[in-house]
Amino acid sequence: MQLPTRVFIVADTDAEARKLVQFFRESPGFAVLGFGLTDHLLQLRDDVDVILIHSREPGRIPALSQATVPILYLIQGETRTLRLNRASAVLRQDASPAQIRAATAALAAGLHVESNSATALHSDDGGDFTFQEALTDREIGVLNLIAEGLTNPEIARRLGISRNTVKFHVSSIIAKLGAISRTDAVTLGMKRGLIIV
Repeated sequence: MQLPTRVFIVADTDAEARKLVQFFRESPGFAVLGFGLTDHLLQLRDDVDVILIHSREPGRIPALSQATVPILYLIQGETRTLRLNRASAVLRQDASPAQIRAATAALAAGLHVESNSATALHSDDGGDFTFQEALTDREIGVLNLIAEGLTNPEIARRLGISRNTVKFHVSSIIAKLGAISRTDAVTLGMKRGLIIV
């Protein structure tokens, strides 16, 4: 069984922190180990996989350039004032839930995350999600193995890749399809003709 991605949440207000806590608690594959306010972030946690910092005022974010844990920043406005460590990433506060989950999982897997608004998900008039960035051949292969009912460790063995790489592919598939779970990704993949029966 795959262990969940452990997240610690920091926000400007208690309400914002609790909203993110609820979001991750409802997201399969994640566990929230705690939360706090940016003004009170006095020490870094080393028992988590990713620290998520949500702030409307980047100037209030403490300097965490020496952090040993990857940090995902959800911020509003200018990002150039942030001192990022090499394992960090920045998303705008209006990032979709799928993008936040995918970025968190990717950072936890030790992968580089770069935000690109050209590949952002958007909602069309029908209320369904569309995606501008197509799935890669590898992602289509992983999606088909998910559809067969294989777990991440089974997919890793089948493809000869690490579990973390599979986890990243699954997160990327979910983000690109705008899905909320593996099952939803398979359903959307079938609708779009990506599942080979």
